[in-house]
Amino acid sequence: MAKFRAFQIQDLLLGIAVGVNLVVLLSFAQALWREGFFSQKFFSRPVSLNPEKDLPLGSPIPQALIPFLDSQKPLLVVAFGRCSECTIENLSAWVLMLERWAGEVRGVIVAQENKKRLQTIWLKEGWKLPFLADEKGRILQELNAYFLPRVYGFDGQGKLVFKQEDLKLTALEAIRLVVEAVKGKNYAKRVFDRKPAWAESIEAKPATHHPSGGR
Repeated sequence: MAKFRAFQIQDLLLGIAVGVNLVVLLSFAQALWREGFFSQKFFSRPVSLNPEKDLPLGSPIPQALIPFLDSQKPLLVVAFGRCSECTIENLSAWVLMLERWAGEVRGVIVAQENKKRLQTIWLKEGWKLPFLADEKGRILQELNAYFLPRVYGFDGQGKLVFKQEDLKLTALEAIRLVVEAVKGKNYAKRVFDRKPAWAESIEAKPATHHPSGGR
């Protein structure tokens, strides 16, 4: 009889624990729902995107990106998701590198974020690089940005010449590959493999000869 009552108490306590955990879980899920966590805008990309849907090279540029084309230089597009605090540092690295190489490539950031939020970030950081707000993810869908950030290169006529496939690609490597795809390997080698100006200035100075024996 005592054992039976002990089992009853254990079952009762277990039931209470399960019930409490269930209430907590439901409350947490309800809080997330109120914050819109389960809405589409909280996801960095549409779930239908995958490598099999990638655009072939030579495909035309999405209509929304046409105004950013420059007939004199390639266009490098970096597709980002939502600009949370943890991604702004990554975003900054791309912006600064694209501004650094603005003479060789035109860059634009496409982010799945509202325009006001992007304007606030750009103003705070003092960035000059153009951006495009793609809050509903339509441009990312057209580009098939199945991982983020992802880089795309277009020539001056708006044809796709490069799409990132290596997740470890750096900003400088991406810029070089896009320039190379449009202007050729020899041109890219001259531009990106040249010595920095400070090194060239040092080499240009004549060596100073000090006579033996001191001053």
